Amino acid sequence: MHIAICDDNIADRKHLERLLSRESDKRMGTPNLLYVDSYGDREHFLFHPLMYDMIFMDMSESPALTAEIVATITEMGFTAPIVLYSSKIDYTQLPDLPPNVIHQKKPYLPGPLPELLALGDAHVQGHIETISVHLTDGYEHYIPVRDIMYYTPRENGNALYMKDGTFVAVTEDAGQVQLLTEPYKEFCRINKKVIVNMRFISMLTPITVMMQDYREFHYSPFRYSELKFLRQEVNDMD
Repeated sequence: MHIAICDDNIADRKHLERLLSRESDKRMGTPNLLYVDSYGDREHFLFHPLMYDMIFMDMSESPALTAEIVATITEMGFTAPIVLYSSKIDYTQLPDLPPNVIHQKKPYLPGPLPELLALGDAHVQGHIETISVHLTDGYEHYIPVRDIMYYTPRENGNALYMKDGTFVAVTEDAGQVQLLTEPYKEFCRINKKVIVNMRFISMLTPITVMMQDYREFHYSPFRYSELKFLRQEVNDMD
């Protein structure tokens, strides 16, 4: 589960990071590990908010900031749980909040976390993870992560190749796609131009990967052990 902490108080933010790290440790050996990103400002968080399955928030430097962020991500289509922690501002008094908002009071305490995280787990089970890419016509498009087999350049551009044999021409370069897929362990950039989903590798040799559509890509032999380990790790997640 991918979690965002949005808190402009650095001490509180670090404290919640530690609490969530302990909760993640309790989940070791299960597919429900916690992956946590922390933000102290609006701009960096709003770069990719839809990748998160749960948000813990208290942006209290400006009275209207939290309400503005919630309204923005709701308009973008965010439906996962948003936990608002009241401190300087009583968020229970905010009007017109979406139904996925849950209220808590600071300080951050370990006791309520398992119950709150269970709401995030329930959302993940019914949620299809997507990444947002830009098509060559300029429009934004959401691609299901589980359907992406690999990314590679093609004639006159770049493309995401899908498990059903189709491809989606995109404007993003390899570096940008690497950032989009970074939260998902199954994706690996094997060379400067190619990113593969380890779930769709049919054969791994010391110098090439063969995908399920028989497409082959070369990589450095020095990375063979790394890719072999990553492939096994991803297979163990399923």
